[in-house]
Amino acid sequence: MSITLNIAARACAEWGSVQRACNDDNPSFEAVRPYLAGKALRPDSLYVCRTADEASAAKAAGCHVVLVEPGAGQPGESGRDALPDARAGSGADLAVACDASYLDVLDGLLDAAQRFDEWQRAMDRICYSGGTLQELLDAAEPFLKNNVVVLDPALKLLAYTRSVPCDDPITVELIQHGYHTEDNIRKFKLHKRFKPWAEAEGFVVNDSRSICKYVTVVKSFKTRSAFSIISVMMCNVCDPEPALLDAYDLFAQRVEWFAVRDYPDDKPSGNAVDTFLKDLVSGEIADDAVLAERCRYVGIPHEARFCMFYTTTGENSVPQSRLLADVSLAMAPAKTFMVDDAVVVLCFNCIDEKCVLHCMGKRCPHKRRTVSRRMNDLLQRFELACGRSSKFTALSQAPNAYKQAKAAYQIGKARHADGHVNSTGEPNSWSRIYSFDRYAVDFLVERAGQEGMELLAGTYAGTLLSVLARQDAENHTDNYKFLQAYLLHERRASVVAEQLHMHRNNVSYRIGRIEDMLGIDTDDPELRQDLMLAFRLGRAEERKN
Repeated sequence: MSITLNIAARACAEWGSVQRACNDDNPSFEAVRPYLAGKALRPDSLYVCRTADEASAAKAAGCHVVLVEPGAGQPGESGRDALPDARAGSGADLAVACDASYLDVLDGLLDAAQRFDEWQRAMDRICYSGGTLQELLDAAEPFLKNNVVVLDPALKLLAYTRSVPCDDPITVELIQHGYHTEDNIRKFKLHKRFKPWAEAEGFVVNDSRSICKYVTVVKSFKTRSAFSIISVMMCNVCDPEPALLDAYDLFAQRVEWFAVRDYPDDKPSGNAVDTFLKDLVSGEIADDAVLAERCRYVGIPHEARFCMFYTTTGENSVPQSRLLADVSLAMAPAKTFMVDDAVVVLCFNCIDEKCVLHCMGKRCPHKRRTVSRRMNDLLQRFELACGRSSKFTALSQAPNAYKQAKAAYQIGKARHADGHVNSTGEPNSWSRIYSFDRYAVDFLVERAGQEGMELLAGTYAGTLLSVLARQDAENHTDNYKFLQAYLLHERRASVVAEQLHMHRNNVSYRIGRIEDMLGIDTDDPELRQDLMLAFRLGRAEERKN
């Protein structure tokens, strides 16, 4: 479609007085053509006729007609009154009385049709070539004339008319902040604006001027649970007459393409929360005051006991939508959302002061229904695994937590091809959850590379362990394993003896032999710390290889 009857009437009004037949039809046309007797007529075209007879012939063929007749009409005059008898008999949809020639009116209509056709093609190219909403609105500015803003479900600004001056305080504040403030949202709620946005199918025209200085025309796009994108035209330059609304509708049809693409109908947390969380983990919300304000709008605490989970279906045959739905149900009231092809969970279910570590079974107030247990059981059923971030208490740390969870998932998958975690026996160790706290040293090994690991292995503690491992290989002893257990269990002889199935007196004898052999003193706390780090680096490198 390149032009509507409303747009054609507006173009004709530039030349003279336009009268429209008594009907509310607003057909659209692929082209504007001159009427030529004897030529085949196309019903998808608007024909421009010189006489009532030509108009009658075109109407008889099922076409729509503009009748141009000499007269004394003044440009800009138009109406929907009944046509005079002669014109009414012709059946013309539009009758133009003007001092201009037939060719002038035809040329004006052809020019309007071409401009609108080129505009629509330009908008389509933006949509299908991966363009942005801002690019789409930039292309629409000359046709919409007014100030237009496009918002996401969390009322964050996505695009606005950059070349149209604006003096409306609400809009100025929106553009300045990049989102609607809490005060403005309170005004929308007070004046019950959200309800029609969520329910109306077409345009919502508001001329009360109770919030905005001007008449506004709103088009909202909806999913099953709520609205997604909201487009608002503020009529600060041109009134919302039919031709302008048709142009706005052409723009809105392309905005809908973005709404369908970016806001599918499968978001368990709702579009507003989903959009907010994606902005959050991507690091787009840097200002803490802005973050707190947007948290209140979507109902997520700004400060709590948080952690984040990250998983994908990978090569598993589990449908992504099924995994998303089941994780959302199992982890509620935590918020589940998609980032690219990953299912991500922002958990803030820990409400007890004892929730220091990740769902420690003996201390968690949820008992057997801890969040981690629920997640672990679900992943066990699907034969999947996930990464988990460290605990954090301020939501501003979410971008870092997201990276932690993703890194833990990637490292854990690489270390354990069977999808299981080698349990350490710790109460907060789960078979399907890779914790970044546990894999932090593995993360360092990944980042260090071969050259970095050679440097780390050359430290004093690393050299000592290399000597010990080499002697074990030559003498068929297990001093490396013994020293590791001795330091891990904090030099408690009885615990070490129990773990290694030996007499506790033998523990003191063995550690003395190792100290003499290496020339070290394990009473030195810094040395113990260095040795434990060297042990952990060694284990991480073994898992990597």
